[in-house]
Amino acid sequence: MSVHLYVRSSFSLLDSTIRINDLVHKAKQYGYRSLALTDHNVMHGAPVFLRACAKEGIHPVFGLEADCMYHDEIVPFLLLAKDNIGFSNLMKLSSAIASGTGHCTAEQLIESCRHCFLIVFSEGGWFDSAMISENREEVTRRLTIMKEELPPFDVALSYMDAALWKARNSMVKRICSALSIRTCALNLIYYLDEEDSESYRIMRGIGQGRTIKDQSLPLITGRSFLPQQAMEALYESDDLARTDEIADQCRADMELEKTGLPVFDTPQGVSSAQYLTQLCIAGLKKRMNGNVPEQYIKRLKYELDVIVEMHFEDYFLIVYDFIRYARKQSIYVGPGRGSAAGSLVSYTLGITQIDPLKYGLLFERFLNPERISMPDIDTDFPDDRRQEVIDYVYRKYGSEHIANIVTFGTLGAKQVIRDVGRVLDIDKRDIDMLARMIPNTQKITLSEALRQNARLAQVVNAERRYQKLFRIAQKLEGLPRHTSLHAAGIVMSRLPLQQVVPVMQVEEGMATVQYTMEHLESRGLIKMDFLGLRNLTI
Repeated sequence: MSVHLYVRSSFSLLDSTIRINDLVHKAKQYGYRSLALTDHNVMHGAPVFLRACAKEGIHPVFGLEADCMYHDEIVPFLLLAKDNIGFSNLMKLSSAIASGTGHCTAEQLIESCRHCFLIVFSEGGWFDSAMISENREEVTRRLTIMKEELPPFDVALSYMDAALWKARNSMVKRICSALSIRTCALNLIYYLDEEDSESYRIMRGIGQGRTIKDQSLPLITGRSFLPQQAMEALYESDDLARTDEIADQCRADMELEKTGLPVFDTPQGVSSAQYLTQLCIAGLKKRMNGNVPEQYIKRLKYELDVIVEMHFEDYFLIVYDFIRYARKQSIYVGPGRGSAAGSLVSYTLGITQIDPLKYGLLFERFLNPERISMPDIDTDFPDDRRQEVIDYVYRKYGSEHIANIVTFGTLGAKQVIRDVGRVLDIDKRDIDMLARMIPNTQKITLSEALRQNARLAQVVNAERRYQKLFRIAQKLEGLPRHTSLHAAGIVMSRLPLQQVVPVMQVEEGMATVQYTMEHLESRGLIKMDFLGLRNLTI
């Protein structure tokens, strides 16, 4: 048996054509028991990978290919988490890389190796050039330095399907044996099937702004997901066995400490529950002009009991606080929208301006103690002053506790035609003509476009270059193209965010969590929507 310990997914943006669900399904088909995900400097795909492996019954190995400034060179290293402490270290390392210069320091790398396996690349690593020139002395010198400076590591042997590299790997293995350094089989995987090498080349061209006429955009072969029989034919048994040994010791499952909302700073040290109750009682009296009907008292007590039981009192206090700030700054605030309008607590705090009892609105549509779900209050501000409120929250709770939420721009139907056509060096007028023929329907696919527009299908079928364009474009369609920010949402955390999720810097200022919105609630993070409306702007 063996395990693929190096796989880039499409979350290594424009540097892999692999969809995670397809990857894990293929591993299951090939009879693999374990599988690693090792994206380049980022960990966007970790929660997707965890779910996919659980569905297919595959043991997940979480890793990171990390670029490091090592002896004045940018050198990639591979780290694999042995346990959840190791996984946390990978999150912190990825956060440091993706929030800074795009690489880590040697000190950061060494610190992150605690509870992780460290694998040193031969091909593409620090002694790559010496290996290519078959300079045994220089390879030995560099490996000796690494052994002295770094934690214990394995050396990866790759690209064994090429005869020249096989000889080089044999030399490296002998040197490692003399230095008592272990080696392991590591096929570098950027695409699933060998036939995808062409699509991968085009994808790299999109990312690098190059065309197929550019000699610096070669066709890279031998990077596909090989079955076990093929691995056994290429690598020596002890190097394959080492991959099993490493994978068996990697037991991270992402069951980390969950966070919650920051604790609201209440006056005079009263508890959040007490302060919320005091505010609501005062607010209700004000709303009712001092004459509070019995049904309002009962409804308020019921809602407060539910909120306190579900530990959401800080949530309401935080929202109350930034809405109060906005009003003090003469920033218009919307009257409330969605299920939050069914909350009397929201009404008494001034979060909403709608009396839920008057209009027969149900609190259970907002918070239901029988169905545990996070509260979701959407707050509207003028689009030209929304950022002022976010800045207030950012200042109050600190940069380690507030973040944007990442989203991904994808290779949609029109976009992928334009991108692939440009790399294939097709005339821009022809690309524009094809793109215009794709219906302006949201989330339409190229297959649907060809079915809906007979003229488009006719034009494509008439020329081989268009057939090639659409064949490659359909393979890349839907893959993430670039990072962006959620239009309205931010997350808040009681714990420092890097203890909870990996973060990155998408824009200057506030950090951005690397996981998309649907994976945040399981980490205890609550999304708050600060919506900017043009019709509130005066």
